[in-house]
Amino acid sequence: MGNLEIIVNMYNEILATLLDVEKPLLQNRIDKMNKVLLPGIEELRWNSQGIDPFIKDAMAVVSDVDDLVRKMKENVKKMQEYMEAWKKPLFERKMKPLPPEDLQQTHESLVMPRLEDIRNQGKEIHKLMKDTAENIRPDKKSPSWLSYVDYVNGLVIDGISHGIEASMLFLADQISIPYNRHHGYPALFDIKVDLQDSDVVFDPTIESNAHENGIRDILQIIVNDFVSIAI
Repeated sequence: MGNLEIIVNMYNEILATLLDVEKPLLQNRIDKMNKVLLPGIEELRWNSQGIDPFIKDAMAVVSDVDDLVRKMKENVKKMQEYMEAWKKPLFERKMKPLPPEDLQQTHESLVMPRLEDIRNQGKEIHKLMKDTAENIRPDKKSPSWLSYVDYVNGLVIDGISHGIEASMLFLADQISIPYNRHHGYPALFDIKVDLQDSDVVFDPTIESNAHENGIRDILQIIVNDFVSIAI
């Protein structure tokens, strides 16, 4: 009775948790599972012969499918854990105004190791996908496998999008006057102001300029680093 309960619980858990995109990959195994369980539903009684072999066979087949489902789920969960780390902003600020060139250099020194981490995590995601394929052994040209690849691609696209969004929102706050005032933060940039004739001139410029060292230029470089998560 204990073994039968374990088999039933595994079977129900498999069918309850499999996503529509996952089920076709295991359909042959599910059919095999249903076939091996059929005698216990239609033929065997408590005093029948062959109960022990039935339980042994059913346990082996259902456990095999249960292990595959767990492996698929665990691999996707690990992928999502990697991608959750991408939500940490790729920009850090100092609690003092910095000249634009200093801020850019500081950002570059901090962002490069972070992007390398994301690159390595991307490689780990590929390894997890390969591990799933090696366990399931699908026909990689089949519609069911291609659909599953699309499903995982969708998760990765979401992870990339959420990572970029988190960094963008963080940067938007750092250049927001009300946000900085509310938190008592100093200005982000330290720039010079000159009076030339009757014009106020910023050095470097607020807008983009030919030297590509304007505030807008530097912010665009930082934003480009955010977007490079997708690479």
